[in-house]
Amino acid sequence: MGYLKSIGTAFIYTALLLAVITFLPGLPPDATFLEYSITPPTKLSGKLGINNRLNEIEILHVGKFKGPECFDSYNGELYTGLHGGYVVKIDEKGIIPFVKFGGKCDGVLQYHECGKVLGIKFDKKGNLYVIDTYLGIFKVDPNGNYQKIIDISKPIANKIPQIPNNLDVAENGDIFWTDSSTDFPLYDGIFTLLANPSGRLIRYNAATKTNEVLLENLAFPNGVKLSRDGSFLIVLETLTSRIIKYNLKGAKAGQQEILLEGLPGLPDNIHDDNHGGFLVSLCNYVDQEHPQLLQTLIPHPYLRKMLARLLTLIEAPFKLMQSVYPNFYVEQIIHAIGSFETVKFMMVPISAVLQLDTTGKLVDAAYLTNQISSLSSAFIHKGYLWIGSPHNEYVARISLKQAFPHLAQTEKLTHSSNLQDTKERPKTYSATVKPQTVETAKPITKTTGNTETSTTTRTSPKTSTKQENMATPKASASVPSTTAKPSTTAKPSATSVPSTTVKPSTTSVPSTTTEPNTVSKTTPTPKATTATTKPSVKSSTETIPKSNNKEIKSETVKNKVISPIKSENIKETNSKSKVNKQTVQNTQFKAQNQVQKEEHESNESPKVNNNNIPK
Repeated sequence: MGYLKSIGTAFIYTALLLAVITFLPGLPPDATFLEYSITPPTKLSGKLGINNRLNEIEILHVGKFKGPECFDSYNGELYTGLHGGYVVKIDEKGIIPFVKFGGKCDGVLQYHECGKVLGIKFDKKGNLYVIDTYLGIFKVDPNGNYQKIIDISKPIANKIPQIPNNLDVAENGDIFWTDSSTDFPLYDGIFTLLANPSGRLIRYNAATKTNEVLLENLAFPNGVKLSRDGSFLIVLETLTSRIIKYNLKGAKAGQQEILLEGLPGLPDNIHDDNHGGFLVSLCNYVDQEHPQLLQTLIPHPYLRKMLARLLTLIEAPFKLMQSVYPNFYVEQIIHAIGSFETVKFMMVPISAVLQLDTTGKLVDAAYLTNQISSLSSAFIHKGYLWIGSPHNEYVARISLKQAFPHLAQTEKLTHSSNLQDTKERPKTYSATVKPQTVETAKPITKTTGNTETSTTTRTSPKTSTKQENMATPKASASVPSTTAKPSTTAKPSATSVPSTTVKPSTTSVPSTTTEPNTVSKTTPTPKATTATTKPSVKSSTETIPKSNNKEIKSETVKNKVISPIKSENIKETNSKSKVNKQTVQNTQFKAQNQVQKEEHESNESPKVNNNNIPK
């Protein structure tokens, strides 16, 4: 009986203490705790239900950095932001530091590297915009020089931004960015989930250099993404598991609408799917069977207030000690109490990536049910889906064919912001060519023994032609040659004159004298006619593979051949040698393989010493 009485007494005193903590006015933290509601997360079904398409994941660079939470690409290279204020280039070979912000922090985090990059975005000119949650928003030129363009220490609409989180950049230079909380910094992030929403969507006007609040009282706004036509943008609310559409143009300009709610998880970052749609990452899976504790507390403001005040009182003596006698261990305790890693144990080991179409409709979902938790980003780059996380000490990727097969079938090889890649890739031409009538100039007949026929076509630049027993690996299309009508029947060879009227790609080709891959050879006769031409041999053609300047240059140097563009003054010789078709095909195949091998070797990123990037 005495034991039970002691338990009862302890319970009464504990309840009394918690009541005082909850209802006593003036106790920190200074935040709002009122009742509000959300649509409960719902499990998706059918083709959107849980699958294991992301499970065959490849983990890279274990232990070399921490928190690769965001991605973007430019000029064929992938970039990510890290803890410590770093932005680095990254691939499967290694990492290359690009830019570093800040140094040691003042105040509570003075023993930590100040800086945590949560969002990066390239503009069309190659400038990189970086949002560091502790330091502000920076603009970095292609050489790595940077300047701060948004100082978060100054109030915006009478409130100081505490957790700048993500951003996107419009064509006119305006920046749309999210501030997840105006009440608590990131190292006290757990309090932002207990207090009422105080997040905001903000637009930075590049012309006037001022900030304007577009939306406020958002429940931890996170990823933000402009539509391809710039008519609206999408904002993810992490705590309420919903997606908001904010209209920028049209009759509804300036108005918001709920695009999706009750998502089966907590949305984090959003990226382009390279087809006008969006990829939304759910960092933690939530449904009726796997509820999120902090979401279940939303309808209970007094419970949230009690927990927030209790944690504040526990944290207060350590913050006082840190101000008087700063040391690393006390700082670690403060970080453990208030940071998001405190609630990491409550997360279900399931993450997901949702695909939305151009209108924001949910069309597909892929799930990760092992290894990685807190999936924050899913970014398409060079045939892979790159996966980031704010807590893990590695980056991961998976083949896009495995993750989203329908996207892989029609994947664009570059991200929408990577304009140089798309410009440098020539178009692919049809693999079948019908016989055409080629305009010919009046034949020039000489009496020196051999008859020479001059053929003029409409293409440029000019090229001089010579006999070669080598075929280019990039023949665009075969057009029938102009044959001289002999007095006696002459059997033309199997080789054909290179194509005419070839549409040049956007890639600039160095000016040079080129050699055709094949030359039509006929027996010379003393008389030539210029009737409508017929094909000497019906030949198949190849599709020009996409290439860049390096590939074209490499082929010119190694093979001494460039795809013929124009043929003028083709001399007919007495040679009757024939080119074996199989030999030509084998030469093409070997040349292509050699070029691809050299291009791969030239593009490999050098490995660097990663010791200067702290975890």
